[in-house]
Amino acid sequence: MLLKLLIITTLCILKCQSRTLSKIGENSPEGSLVADLRFQKLISDLEQVEMQNSLFSEFFEVEDGTRIILAHGKSLKNLRGELIELFLRAKNDDLNRIVSLNLYIEPENSKSFLTFSEDIYSTLVYSTSPVGSRLLFSTLIFVKNLGSVQNLRIKSISYMENVPIMVLDSGKGSVELLIASPLDHLPTQNFTIYLAAIDLLTDEIQAQTKIQIQFKNLNSSRPTKLVLSIFGPLEENQEIFQVPSSNSNSSNQFKLDRESRFFEIERFTGKVRARKTIGPGIYTIFVIIRNKSETSVARLEIEVVSKPIPKANSKKPRLRRHLSDLVFDIPENELENLPTMKIELFPGENIGEVNARKDLLKIDENGVINLEKPLNFEKTSSIIATVAINGLVNSRAQTIRINVLDVDEPPAFVNSPLPMLAVVPLTPTIGRIVYQFVARDEAGDGNSDVIYKTIDVVPSGSFLVDTKSGVVRTAWSKYERGETYRVTVQAIDITPKDNSTSQVSEVAILEILAEDRPPQFAKQSYDVEISEDNQIDYSVVDMKAQSFRSIEDGRSKGEISYSFVDADDSKWFRIDPVSGIVHLTKNLDYDDPVLPKSHHLEVEALEDSKKSRVDLNIRIVDVNDNPPTFTRPLYTAQVREDIQINETILKVTAIDKDSGMNSEIVYSLDNKNFSINENGEISARVRLDADQFNERHFVYRFNVTAKDRGDPVLSSSAMVHIRTENTNDESAVFLPTSQYTAFVAEDAQGGTPVIQIQARDADRDEVTYSFLDRNGRGPTQTMNLFTIDQHTGLVKLRHGVTPVDLAEAQNPINLTVMAQDDGSCCVHPSETHISYATLLIGIEDVNNNKPEFPECAKYSEMAKIQEGTYKTGTPPTIIQVKAIDDDSSANGDIVYSLYYTQSESRKAFVIDRHTGILTPSPHVVFDRETRPREDVTVKATDRGDRPLIGFCQFSVEVIDVNDNAPQFERPSYETSISRFESIGTSVLTVFAYDNDASHNAEISYSLEIDHLAGEEYMNDIEFFDLVNRRSGEITLTRQIPIDKSKFVFNVVANDNGIPESQTSTAQVVLNVLDKQHKAPKWQSSPDCKSVIEVAENEGMNKVILKCRAIPGDGSKKANFYYTLKASGGPGSNAESKFRMFNRYEDGNEWVEVAIMETLDYETTKNYTLTLTATDVSSQVASRKTFVVEVQDVNDVVPQFTIDHFNGNIDEELTPNEFIEAKKGEPIVTINATDNDSAGPQSELHFRIVDSDTSKLFRIEELTGKIWPNEKFDRESQDMYVLTVEVRDNSQSALPGTKGPNKDNVKVQIIINDVNDNAPYFEESKYVGRVKESEGEGHDVITIKAHDLDKHSNLRYHLVGSKGGRIPFGVRTDSGTIFVNEPLDYEAVKQYHLILIASDGRHNASTNVYIHIDDVNDNAPIFEQAKYATTVIEEDLASIPKILFNVKAFDADKDEKSKKIVYKLEGQGADEVFRIGKYTGVIELIKALDRDPPTGIPSWNFVVQAIDDDGNGLVGYADVQVNVRDINDNSPVFPEKLYGFIEENREPIHSDGVYFMDVQAKDFDDPTTENANIEYAIVRNKLIHNEPVFRIDKATGKIFAMRSLDREMASEREFVIEVRANDRGVPSREGFANVTIKVMDKNDNAPFFEKTKYEGIVDETAPIGAAVMSFSAFDADVEAKDNVFTYQLAEESDYFYVSTDKDSTQSTVGVLRVKQALDYENPAQRDGFSLKVRVNDGRHDATAAVHVKLVDRNDHAPKITGPQQLRIEESKEVGEIIGKYTTSDADENDTAR
Repeated sequence: MLLKLLIITTLCILKCQSRTLSKIGENSPEGSLVADLRFQKLISDLEQVEMQNSLFSEFFEVEDGTRIILAHGKSLKNLRGELIELFLRAKNDDLNRIVSLNLYIEPENSKSFLTFSEDIYSTLVYSTSPVGSRLLFSTLIFVKNLGSVQNLRIKSISYMENVPIMVLDSGKGSVELLIASPLDHLPTQNFTIYLAAIDLLTDEIQAQTKIQIQFKNLNSSRPTKLVLSIFGPLEENQEIFQVPSSNSNSSNQFKLDRESRFFEIERFTGKVRARKTIGPGIYTIFVIIRNKSETSVARLEIEVVSKPIPKANSKKPRLRRHLSDLVFDIPENELENLPTMKIELFPGENIGEVNARKDLLKIDENGVINLEKPLNFEKTSSIIATVAINGLVNSRAQTIRINVLDVDEPPAFVNSPLPMLAVVPLTPTIGRIVYQFVARDEAGDGNSDVIYKTIDVVPSGSFLVDTKSGVVRTAWSKYERGETYRVTVQAIDITPKDNSTSQVSEVAILEILAEDRPPQFAKQSYDVEISEDNQIDYSVVDMKAQSFRSIEDGRSKGEISYSFVDADDSKWFRIDPVSGIVHLTKNLDYDDPVLPKSHHLEVEALEDSKKSRVDLNIRIVDVNDNPPTFTRPLYTAQVREDIQINETILKVTAIDKDSGMNSEIVYSLDNKNFSINENGEISARVRLDADQFNERHFVYRFNVTAKDRGDPVLSSSAMVHIRTENTNDESAVFLPTSQYTAFVAEDAQGGTPVIQIQARDADRDEVTYSFLDRNGRGPTQTMNLFTIDQHTGLVKLRHGVTPVDLAEAQNPINLTVMAQDDGSCCVHPSETHISYATLLIGIEDVNNNKPEFPECAKYSEMAKIQEGTYKTGTPPTIIQVKAIDDDSSANGDIVYSLYYTQSESRKAFVIDRHTGILTPSPHVVFDRETRPREDVTVKATDRGDRPLIGFCQFSVEVIDVNDNAPQFERPSYETSISRFESIGTSVLTVFAYDNDASHNAEISYSLEIDHLAGEEYMNDIEFFDLVNRRSGEITLTRQIPIDKSKFVFNVVANDNGIPESQTSTAQVVLNVLDKQHKAPKWQSSPDCKSVIEVAENEGMNKVILKCRAIPGDGSKKANFYYTLKASGGPGSNAESKFRMFNRYEDGNEWVEVAIMETLDYETTKNYTLTLTATDVSSQVASRKTFVVEVQDVNDVVPQFTIDHFNGNIDEELTPNEFIEAKKGEPIVTINATDNDSAGPQSELHFRIVDSDTSKLFRIEELTGKIWPNEKFDRESQDMYVLTVEVRDNSQSALPGTKGPNKDNVKVQIIINDVNDNAPYFEESKYVGRVKESEGEGHDVITIKAHDLDKHSNLRYHLVGSKGGRIPFGVRTDSGTIFVNEPLDYEAVKQYHLILIASDGRHNASTNVYIHIDDVNDNAPIFEQAKYATTVIEEDLASIPKILFNVKAFDADKDEKSKKIVYKLEGQGADEVFRIGKYTGVIELIKALDRDPPTGIPSWNFVVQAIDDDGNGLVGYADVQVNVRDINDNSPVFPEKLYGFIEENREPIHSDGVYFMDVQAKDFDDPTTENANIEYAIVRNKLIHNEPVFRIDKATGKIFAMRSLDREMASEREFVIEVRANDRGVPSREGFANVTIKVMDKNDNAPFFEKTKYEGIVDETAPIGAAVMSFSAFDADVEAKDNVFTYQLAEESDYFYVSTDKDSTQSTVGVLRVKQALDYENPAQRDGFSLKVRVNDGRHDATAAVHVKLVDRNDHAPKITGPQQLRIEESKEVGEIIGKYTTSDADENDTAR
């Protein structure tokens, strides 16, 4: 199959650039390249891609962020013919985009695909390799199956710009890779290249491969290691480190070598930050540091360490991170000398769940990996395990891969069953198959590439073994009946991988009987395990035996039948007589001590009267079917709370009837305060606390769980109650904190409560309070200005303290409070404890001073801002205003802001609210020409609860900047001049003005050539000059030439500004008239004055001047036209405000100028008008300038500076006292402005409009200062609002207004509160209730006092009505009464208290009655802590039987507590025992059995007493019922009793030889005679009428009284019968058979089956070749040390004997060639006589051996004769010229 890549984003199909990846074989291996996006220019060098989830994305992977490859384990076969689309996200630092790839899966065609010789080539290159050197691979890179294919080239299809490798194609289907550039500058790294074989005709890929190059720089140092230890956890975005630059002189960039889930690094600074919250652990990241000259790597190891916290924090959610695989190579069959295999764990980590084969791998808690058994490569080539590693914060997964290395193992025979047996007919045909040896390489697990080497056949030549197939055939035609023939064979590996080891199998021995054999079982013995929970008829084992064919041809054998030899075993098992399958017939119970744990059976197979037997051993396996059972349902103990940690408190016991791991018990607790060990001993793991519920004791109630180690795990639980008694181990603890803060008003009087200190002693001791004196030496009740009540902790101002004392005191006042317990809590005497708290008392300011600006009047002179804009940069400081407030704390803290009227939209300034620094607004343009000054109103506000406000008004001068060039009144001037004008004549006056300030508007004029006018005008300025530089009057300086008709030049106006002047230019055109023309002359008249005064409110069309011009030559006819120019400064819009009109009157033409728009004195105060009269014919003009002065009228209404005014005054002050207190300052000053010109129209007068308030307050008419006229009471009225009017002192010029202009404003005057009222309670008596069980700190009732004074700071304190100590306190700030000490209804039922409220100067009190409610806080208590009795077992006659009448009492007095219900809990509750619900009578309702396996010798349970009719508190008592034994059990022996004794052991004394003991079990009470057992033998064995065995009657030990010989058939095994009887009344007895087997010893010498062995060997036999085998026998067949070793009795030069294992796991001696043999050697020709010896470990035996040497044609003939012959020419034909002889070293060979 082929894969086509269609890249739509580049609009090219199957090609990109010159070529792109187009096809991939459908069967290409996983990892094949699909697309290299960087090579194909689909992404930039800086981009990395990620695969986006889509329908087909699972088939592909992204490699190195740039390449798409075929995913591992994926095939494209099911996608053939599909067109699919992939989506990739390309990312770099600045860009995120999607790249789409369209892929076509092309179906497979008929042609065969080419492939490279390998799918992946790998090599290692070092930095020392020179340029041009070839890369060496294990195999040549070439294309297979090339055949006749031509036009094939191998090219790279992956990005190689940064790869220093060159691909060299040989053109013959192979390729070499060469180093293309120096390598010494490169860091150690890996390169990946993809090569493809490409058809040059079609540009299609025919095959591809992957090249992996590992580059190692031998010159570069290791990455710089940086180690950082930091307290954690780290917070998200926390900066933790800055990586130092590798080169300080170069600009560095930093990047992590791969993206981290925990850390990120800033690209240009190298600052490392946490990406998320990171817990403790060790983290490693690699940082790449790049600059223009080098790249370096830093290894940053970050250890996050937990902060030392006294109590463990809750765990954070775990996170996962993945690690690289751990890979180990382990040779097969090896368990020793293995490499260390370990998972490295970080601090706080532990091994979690292991997903691996438990029979092969075990991982310890420290991460060490252990092999459980040797590995077999042929069965398991690799092991992969996954281990969960749990950390403090996160978890990680570690993959372990163990590669099993193949070791070449010799062949092994796999024939079954063993031993190898066969039969042979008596008269078979020669070559008949009787058996086949089967061997396989690799110890039986490999292939069958072996040959079979016959070592020996006894008798010789009787059978033949095929060397290739292992088939054994008959070599004779007749065999003797009953004779046994033996064939000995070895298998040899013919394809060995390791020639250094022997590849020869063990020796296989086949016994062939010339007789019918009985059936042969598959095993020589059977050992079977069966679990106890199997059901009846379960198939235990298949005992099917193999039948041999009959030695009589044509005769068939009968069916094999199976049976047990001993029928007694049939009660547990049965065997199917036909199939041989053994079945279970009875239920098993491993846990029943009476039942056997194993069964020994003997199975017999019978076929045609021939039978064979085999042992079957069945072992019963325990299953986990019994959960652990606690001996008691509830365990109780009582300890002091200061018991030592890890000291045993009590022990619990659980029993599991199962065995082995199923009965091993692990205990656990569900309470973190205690620990339990493997013995069930419970101890405290932390210090216990009896004070938790303020009862001077505490009962820890928790569960203990017992789990077994079985599978599945079974468990059970019991309750544990541990009562802890109080000890004085606790110091008093201040509540709610040990750092108190309080405030007292600056005007408070002595005796004012400040704060109540509360300390609680968990031991319920009495606590006394005091101050620590100045020297820190001891307690005192009075300190500085304060006292503390030793019983209540109430801190008050010392009597006699005045506000003056508070004003002079240090603020704040720091005191140390001591709380000391008295140890009254506990019986045991102990030291008292002292606790300390800090008390910080602040003198609380009263907000009675408003902010003031002392320097406000100076600000207008100081505040300046340069005109312009301030949008960028740091704005300049204009001025810093400063307000002061004589109050302290928040009342004296000032916040600044700017005040604007509601109509003001222009907000020109910004003020810092804390510093008062005034700066320009970035949104405003400052233009002096428009606004030479900016008004500012600053508001200062304090931070009091009712803030006070002060204002400061000033103006900011806008400093001029020379930003305006002079402006001529017209852009050009043109007039006429007579050619005959005399020198000095004024020709023209020009005028320019400048809107800047005067120092930037000092205008001077000059004349310049107009270069644009033409060359004829270049010298025009030589004819004219200015009268002076400050004047614009131009005069003629030279006579006008006759040929000059026009002058053109420029006049320049310069403002002479700072720092640079500005200029403007106007053109002057003077037309020269040949005739003498006189300019028009302006007539003077009353209506044509040079200065005109006009009121600003003058109406439109008002004519302000009327003028006329007459001819200058005196003629009466005037042909003039007039023009008007008006100017008035920037923004005046002068041209539109005036208009010229021509009027004819009395035949004369007049010019009138009228007002067209309203004038405004406040905007522009004067205008300049220029009238020009021009003669129509001569164009001679004359100008006249007028100044219009605008006269101010009262048209501006006075304006208040703010919308409303605020002031304040303390109550109870007379006007004079106010003036004295305020040092002559008014309540408030009202400010207003009037923009009219100076004079009555801007003279302001103030008055209070309201008639009511005008009596209370007065205002100064001209200054606006308001003063009080009366004394005020805030409680009557706390605020006044005045209406203040401002007016000017002139008749208003505004239409419709009569009188002066005026406005009014609201003035708010706040009456400040002073403490002049006493507090009061609404009630004279308050009642509260509280339960006696409520603990310290519980709120009982809140009582509030009231005070007419606003913001009165009331403080409360509490005393007993009769004095003395009270168990209550009051929160001084809230009036909440709380429990301060433990309550007891039984001691005091009601408290009468006095609650006092103080405002610092005045007090009030009320009565408080608190009733204590009784609660059920006492559990019932039994008369006895434990009840015990004894009953007789199986006593049916007395059932039911009363055992106890228990009683419990309750200290609580209420009726509910008296109603007690009794219950039983634990063993036998409600089944064996019962109790009267209200009577407490405990009865036995079932007869008891004390004897195992179901009986219980002692019953332990708990009786409960529950008050409140079973719904209240619970009291406990233990109950123990012991069961007295009766003799109702007989002794019982185990079902099968076996003993073993070695043969030949002679008794050395009369007791005999001890070899075993028997034990009977009697389930009666072992402490009584009922279980005291005596033993006897009732049926013994006799030899020579003497008993062979005796038994000790007390211990059950059995002794042999004589020596036994196992080789005697009668002494191999004995069966005796023993008896056990108890001593109870009446006595009971039990019986059992004991089987005694005599153990074999090596006491007999071995012997050979022959006295002399004959053998033959070819003289060409190689060294080590087997010649013959020897087998010895020994009567001691069962002796453990009876192991045969063979050797030659005398050393031989030519042979040796080896001891080889045979197929029966015994040994056989093999005679082998020691050195080369030679028949032609006379000493060897007659054979060899040897003697072989066998040793069984103690004894020897020998046999003679004769080996006959067989001659083989192993020598070439030799020719003997002269080397040279000389022949005389006279020799005749036939004459002998030389003689030669031939010889052959081989015997009987004739050479010719």
